[in-house]
Amino acid sequence: MTNMVDNQVITSGDAPMPRCVILALDHSPLSSVSGPLEILLLGARLAAAHDWQIEVAAENTTQIRGQGGICLSAHTRLADVSQADLLIVAAIGDPRLRSDALQANTLQQIHTLHQRGTRMVSICTGAFVLAAAGILEGRQATSHWAVSDWLQQQFPAVLWQRNSMLTHDGNISCSGGASAYQDMSLQLVRDYFGESVALQVARTVLIDSDRHSQLQYIGFMPERQHQDERILEIQDWLDLHGCEPFNLADLAAQIHLSERQFKRRFTQAVRQSPLAYIQALRMEKARQALSGSRRQVEQIARECGYDDVRFFRELFRRSTGLTPQAYRQKFARWQP
Repeated sequence: MTNMVDNQVITSGDAPMPRCVILALDHSPLSSVSGPLEILLLGARLAAAHDWQIEVAAENTTQIRGQGGICLSAHTRLADVSQADLLIVAAIGDPRLRSDALQANTLQQIHTLHQRGTRMVSICTGAFVLAAAGILEGRQATSHWAVSDWLQQQFPAVLWQRNSMLTHDGNISCSGGASAYQDMSLQLVRDYFGESVALQVARTVLIDSDRHSQLQYIGFMPERQHQDERILEIQDWLDLHGCEPFNLADLAAQIHLSERQFKRRFTQAVRQSPLAYIQALRMEKARQALSGSRRQVEQIARECGYDDVRFFRELFRRSTGLTPQAYRQKFARWQP
């Protein structure tokens, strides 16, 4: 049996080799292909696991067209993979913008490998591929926070964990945003080669090993694709005045609705209650102020509509997973 490590063939006798396959679809961000490949190869090397076989698979040919016109040569085609211990599905970019539909034979092959006991892993929006293959129903999964609401609509039977950096449910694991390939790859090194090797890899590649949530990265992306002109009017007003004192009755009166009618129409159009929307908008303003200014937390709290600074701190921690001070320390565009 042979194994490709650093383009050298290593002989390991007649014992079957653990086989890891990384599936890369056309237009995939190639960092989600090469990143896991390099981290797993490093882990295997440090663990002296020379019997590990790590390959890149494409759909139809062995040529993968990545973003930016870069091409990557794959080792094999997915259709030729009849057995694998681990299948990693690379990110596919924003699935809402892909013009090419996922190929039925690709989804069927993923489903077949899953039935044969292959461990499945997705990187970022690769979770869309696993969901389309029908293997995430009733399971916890995660993907990039920006497409989480859309994925929930497309695959309501999946238990999407919007805030999680990683999820593990049975033999299926998913990771969040594109750079979360590092977190997932490090977890795989930990699972297959042990904690000591994982620490060596983290130090060598300079990976933070304590990222457990996407909360600190989630931005405010209000739903504005609806057709309710009155609610759009209120959203425009909130963009300018959302941190000022007002109540829901004031908002309802602006568009000549009762408070009950306003709540119902707002929630129906925006898929978020007015109070949740206003709170998210204010937390976004607070994040911008903390990262872009030196103003005191108490001043920022008042500017964002919260006279009770303790309440503001708690809302901010729930919204981002960090205290205001910790958020500023991590994301300030200047040295605190």
